[in-house]
Amino acid sequence: MEEICAVARARGVRLPDAAVTRAMKFIDSLPESSTASMQRDIIDGRPSELDAQNGAVVRLGRATGIATPINAAIHAALLPQERRARGELSF
Repeated sequence: MEEICAVARARGVRLPDAAVTRAMKFIDSLPESSTASMQRDIIDGRPSELDAQNGAVVRLGRATGIATPINAAIHAALLPQERRARGELSF
């Protein structure tokens, strides 16, 4: 969340100072068994929003000079599964 906010601010998006804290408080309030739709898609071998979410953070971070190592690691780790789900990669 900190990387996302840093990239957004570098791109001129005005966010409240407590944006990360509020988002994390919401996430922490979810039931432990909750999963995100992207997580369910990847687990089920369906195309997901990986490139539109984590990939976008990485691309926009590069364009604005903001380091996004966590989003880059998530994107790189899940990209093979995403490509396979899209029929771009076979095993």
